[in-house]
Amino acid sequence: MRRLVFVDLDDTLFQTERKNPQAVRLAAVDKQGQPLSFCSERQEAFLSWLAQGATLIPVTGRSVDAFRRVLLPLGKQAICSFGGVILDANGDPEAAWHQKMATAAEATAHLLAELDGIVAESAAQHSVDVRHRVIWDMGLPLYLSVKHNRGSEGEMGRLAAAVSPLTPPGWTLHRNGNNMALLPPFLGKAAAVAFFLERFIKDESVLTIGVGDSLTDVDFMRLCDYALAPTKSQIISALPQQALHTEREKQWT
Repeated sequence: MRRLVFVDLDDTLFQTERKNPQAVRLAAVDKQGQPLSFCSERQEAFLSWLAQGATLIPVTGRSVDAFRRVLLPLGKQAICSFGGVILDANGDPEAAWHQKMATAAEATAHLLAELDGIVAESAAQHSVDVRHRVIWDMGLPLYLSVKHNRGSEGEMGRLAAAVSPLTPPGWTLHRNGNNMALLPPFLGKAAAVAFFLERFIKDESVLTIGVGDSLTDVDFMRLCDYALAPTKSQIISALPQQALHTEREKQWT
């Protein structure tokens, strides 16, 4: 049976040196070509195991440009910008999906600009040192990215708490560590994965696996036959510890 693996990238297959000093294999570079993210030996082995006899489809919050700066052998097909862009086997935007995203992005562009201003005001009011900007990808304004300049998760949490009540209904405020993203209702990894499966996978004899670390990955992972997450991830951290202990007790009694 053919195996199709939808896999998140950052904090799943590699991390920055700050997050994982033990990671040594260069995995991605920044816009200047300087080292940015690294794989640990275990992450490298995990990727090798995933890829054996399978087709890998990266599903990432990275823009197309940032995805193309990843040095791992992942191929050209990918879902980028939290589902805002689907790249086909040639690495080109899938036309039907791109048109759908273009129409939706046009309707929310003014709200993105307003939210950018809200983040700036809130950051100044709460003395939180961040950089923020609207992410454009393949010509489309898709979401708002916010990053703490000194890596403070606590300060980013304070900013998220201030901005959350001001976020329009239906929008998603996603925070993972010292990064935050504000996503419009039309944007999401799950919608793009569902489209990908409908458009490109006609054969029912395909085993699908979803791999991710973040709560924004859960919905696309649910679309797959199986789901995997790193033990040190936002997904596992969100699981109720008491429930896990109870299940272990049941297994041993």
